[in-house]
Amino acid sequence: MHGGFRDEDEPMAEMNLIPLIDIALTLLIILMVTTAFVQRPGVNLNLPQTVTREGAQESDKDLTILVSAGGGLFIQGKPVTDQEAQTNLASTAAHNKDARVLVKGDRTVPYARIMDVMDMARQSGLTHITLPTDPKQLPAKP
Repeated sequence: MHGGFRDEDEPMAEMNLIPLIDIALTLLIILMVTTAFVQRPGVNLNLPQTVTREGAQESDKDLTILVSAGGGLFIQGKPVTDQEAQTNLASTAAHNKDARVLVKGDRTVPYARIMDVMDMARQSGLTHITLPTDPKQLPAKP
């Protein structure tokens, strides 16, 4: 092998890493292919774009209300009526007055509809309301 003489009865002292590398690369390819097809359930929104962001990053503790392009409401990704949204907001306020409400509205939604949702949150006693946006790409400076 390495120019040395070896008896057939001697155990092989070298570890063959090629099968291990093959398995690792195969698993990596499978992981890359499957993650490309994973989609988040919910509503597709085209949020308005801004250079600056308001508030801290989203967390699981936040109550997220989505306002779709047609004006429909979704809380935590599930469709709800205005009355169900009001009940959910009141329940959240009863448990935690300092809960943060994220109102994500599609950029084509009328301003009045966003204000309706914000008003629902305020009527429930929730005052920490944030309007998240998508980051805007600044043009490159020459």
